Amino acid sequence: MSQFSLLGQKRFSGIFWTQSIGAWTDCFFKQTLLALVVERKLGFMGLSHENIGLLAGAIFMAPYFLFSATAGQLADKLDKASIIRKLKLTEIFFAVIGAIAIYYNSIDGCMLTLVFFAVQAAFFGPLKYAILPQLLQEEELVTGNAWVETSTNLFILAGTIMGTEFILRGVPDYAIGLLLVTISCLGYFFSNTIPVAPSANPSLHVNLNPFVPTWQTLKLIAQKRAILNSILGISWFWALGMVMLNAFPFYTTDYLKCSLEVSTLLFLVFSVGIAVGSMWCERLSYGRLELGLVPFGSMGISLFLGALWLLGDPLPVHTTPLKAVEFLQTGGGLAICACVFFFCLFSGFFIVPLYTLIQQRSDPETRARVIAGNNIVNAVFMVSALAATAWLRSLHLTLPQVFGVSALFNMAVAIYIYTLIPEFGVRFIAYLIAHGMYRLKVVGEGKIPHDGGLILAANHPSFVDWLIVMAAVRRPVHFVMWYTYFEKPVVRSLFKAAGVIPISSARLRPQILADAFASIKQALENGEVVCIFPEGTVTKTGELNTFRNGIEKMVAETPVPVYPMALCGLWGSYFSRYKGGLTNRSRRRPLRSHLEVIIGDPVPPEEVKAEVLQDRVARLGSEKL
Repeated sequence: MSQFSLLGQKRFSGIFWTQSIGAWTDCFFKQTLLALVVERKLGFMGLSHENIGLLAGAIFMAPYFLFSATAGQLADKLDKASIIRKLKLTEIFFAVIGAIAIYYNSIDGCMLTLVFFAVQAAFFGPLKYAILPQLLQEEELVTGNAWVETSTNLFILAGTIMGTEFILRGVPDYAIGLLLVTISCLGYFFSNTIPVAPSANPSLHVNLNPFVPTWQTLKLIAQKRAILNSILGISWFWALGMVMLNAFPFYTTDYLKCSLEVSTLLFLVFSVGIAVGSMWCERLSYGRLELGLVPFGSMGISLFLGALWLLGDPLPVHTTPLKAVEFLQTGGGLAICACVFFFCLFSGFFIVPLYTLIQQRSDPETRARVIAGNNIVNAVFMVSALAATAWLRSLHLTLPQVFGVSALFNMAVAIYIYTLIPEFGVRFIAYLIAHGMYRLKVVGEGKIPHDGGLILAANHPSFVDWLIVMAAVRRPVHFVMWYTYFEKPVVRSLFKAAGVIPISSARLRPQILADAFASIKQALENGEVVCIFPEGTVTKTGELNTFRNGIEKMVAETPVPVYPMALCGLWGSYFSRYKGGLTNRSRRRPLRSHLEVIIGDPVPPEEVKAEVLQDRVARLGSEKL
C-alpha cells in the first residue's frame, strides 16, 4: 500500500481529519491570543509580552499532566470512537466561548478558553495514538504515524499563520470567532466517520481522582525500559520544540529586529520540516519500525540547533523591521531558515519511530494508558522547558545562546538514552550496513508472527549476518554467536548491547555451552526471537557447511517453531571470507549491491532436524532473484 492510498481508507481518514482539525483549532486560538497580546498591547497580571507567551504555553500543557492518566483509563475502558465524538462536541461549546472572548478583546476570557481547549486536548491525546493500532495493520503503523505527524504539523502551521495574520491584516474579530466555531463543527462531523474501536479492557476501574491514576500510569510506563526511554526521547524533543516555537515571535522581533511576518515564516519552515522529515522517515523505514533512524535524527537535531546558535544575528544592518520577503533576500535569513528546516527534518526521523515503538510494544489492554503516560511526561518536559527558558533569559542569555544550550543538552540526553537502550545504537549500525552499504530486500517477512518464541536458522556467508538479520526482522532478536567472536575487545560491548548469546562446544568451554542453552531457553519461554547460524562458522567457499545438531537440543528443551532463512548476496562482499578475507580480495560485489533475506515457512518442533533445516535453507537460497 502506498503512502497516499492509506488516506483513502475510511478506517483511517476519519481519525486523520479529526485530529488534524483539532490541531488547527488549538493552535489557531492560542496564536490569535498571542497576536492580540503583541499587536493590541493587551496585558495580563502585569507580565511582559514574552512572559505572557510562556504562561500561555504552560497553561496549555498543565492539563496534560493532570488529566492524561484519567483520559488513558477511559480510552482503555470505553469505545475510543465514541469518546472522540463527545470530545469534539464539547469543543464546539468551547469555541463559542472563545469567539465571544475574541470579539470583546477579553484577555481573561481568552485565557479561560485556552484552559478549556487544553483540557479537551489532554483527553484527546491518548485516543488518537491508541486508536491507530485498532484501525491499521501493523505494517501500516509507520505510515499512519508519519501521516499523523505530518498533518498535525501542517495544520498547526495553518492555525499559526492564520491566527497571526488575521490579527495583523485587521480581519474583523467576529469573523475570526465565526471561523473558529465553524471549523470545530467540521471536526465533529469527521469524528462521526471514525469506525468503532471497541474497549480493550471493559472491566477497568476508572479513578476520577487525577493524582492516583497519574501515579499508576507513571509506574505502568516504567515497566518496560524501551517504552520508558522512548517516552523520554519524545518528551525531550517536544521540550526543544516548545523552546523554539515560543521563542520565534521574540527571536524575530526583539533579537533580529524583523516584523512578526518573519515569525510566521519560521513557523511555516518548522511545520514543513517536520512534515517532510516524517514522510522521509516512512520512506526510509521500508514499511517497518526502524529504530536505526533515531540516532541519525538526534545527531541532526544537535547539529542544526548548534548552527542556529553560531549564526547569531547574520542579517545585514537595517533601520526598519524586515518583512518576510526582505528576510529571505538576505543570505543570513536563508541560513536561519535552513537551520530551522533541517532541525525539524531530522526531528521527524527521531519521533516517528519512537511513537511506533510505543504502539507496537505496549500491551493492547494498557496501550491508551501508556500513551497517556507519554503525554504526562511530555507535559512535564515542555513546562520545564518553558521555565528553563525563562530562567536562562533572566541570566541575560540571548535566544541564540538558549538554542546553543539546548543543542548541548540534546547531545547529553541522546548519549544517556543510547547508553540505557543500546538497541538504538546497534539498529543504527545495522541500518547503515543494510541500507547504506547494500540494498536490502526482505522476502516473506510476514511469515514471522508478531509475538511468541521462535528460532531463526540462517546460513552464514559473512561476519555481518547478524546485523543484516536485525535489519530484516521487525522484532528484537537474540543472536547465538561463537564465544571467541563475542569476546573480541573492540566489539564485545556491541554484541552485549545486541543481546548476543555466546556459545561454545562441550569440549572447549562446557560452562559457556551450558549458560548459552539456559539463556536460549529463557528467551524462548519469554516469547522472544532467537537466531542461530547452525553452520557454526562463516563459510570459506560460499557453499553451505553442514548444519550442526545443537538446534535440535534447543527445540527439544523448548518446543518452538523454527523458521529457515537464506541470506543471499553477502558472499563475495567485504565482510565475507571470499579470496581469503577482508584485506585480500577483488571487489567482486560493489557497494550498494543487492542483498536478499528470504524467510521460509516454519518447521514444526517435532520435525526439526539439522539436515531438514539445511535442505530448506539451501532451497530458499536457490530461489533468490
